[in-house]
Amino acid sequence: MSSKTTNIFDELPDLAPALLELRDELDHYLATDVEDVRDGLMWWYERRATFPRLSRMAHDYLSIPGKNYCAFSLFYF
Repeated sequence: MSSKTTNIFDELPDLAPALLELRDELDHYLATDVEDVRDGLMWWYERRATFPRLSRMAHDYLSIPGKNYCAFSLFYF
């Protein structure tokens, strides 16, 4: 009698992209020439077809609003 362990996720389709696809996209990006970019979000938007996963990650990261705090205002009222 063979006992194979199963869980509820065994029957779900594999939704994650293949690791090779992700690696190819990253390698392709790293092989591109360095550019002088003024607007990072626009650069990634224009290249979203070439780098679909990286452009989504870049959009998530670059769209976080920046904060500028004075060091004293954090500790003194």
